Amino acid sequence: MPLTAAGRNAILTSGASAITHLGALTALTPTEATGGAYARQAISFAAAASGIRDNNAQIVIPIPAGSTIVAVSGYDASTAGNLLSYGGIGSSLLKGVGVVESTTTDLIRSNGHGLVLDDRVMVFAVAGESIPTLVATTLYYACTITTDTFQLSTTAAAGAIVNIAALGELGWAKTVPETFASAGNLTIATGAFDLDFNFG
Repeated sequence: MPLTAAGRNAILTSGASAITHLGALTALTPTEATGGAYARQAISFAAAASGIRDNNAQIVIPIPAGSTIVAVSGYDASTAGNLLSYGGIGSSLLKGVGVVESTTTDLIRSNGHGLVLDDRVMVFAVAGESIPTLVATTLYYACTITTDTFQLSTTAAAGAIVNIAALGELGWAKTVPETFASAGNLTIATGAFDLDFNFG
């Protein structure tokens, strides 16, 4: 049964409180950052609107030197606990739903996706479907870009195209990995961590 906007907002209002802290992932396996001053940071949420609920204040996560962060992660505890969500980092994040229409071309159709060559892309299942051939723990590179389609590679500069052997739907999100040569902070701006009930 589909939910109305009010229904999505109601579920977000009651369910978002399960996510109490944000952390940082160095890999989608998932592998959380460790060492130095790293610690998960508490999060609080603004009111849900239009099926989306965002953080209501800036969050600053201390990152140890030598770390490359690929995603921000949501947990139900300040330490240990459960990973409940994760998403991309960067100033201009894109996300969408794509469809693999042909196993011959390995093209993913996602109209007006906005990706450019070598954007880093994570994929995940939507609507209970399996991800066609692709792996949720792999961070891919976008390549062979048109306005409405793209392919994926495991290497930069339009490397070998991933062979997608099954048709189906998938969710995708852009992330911009950030390498910290010295200790620093991953800053999540107010409203930048979305729980999006409209997506997938």
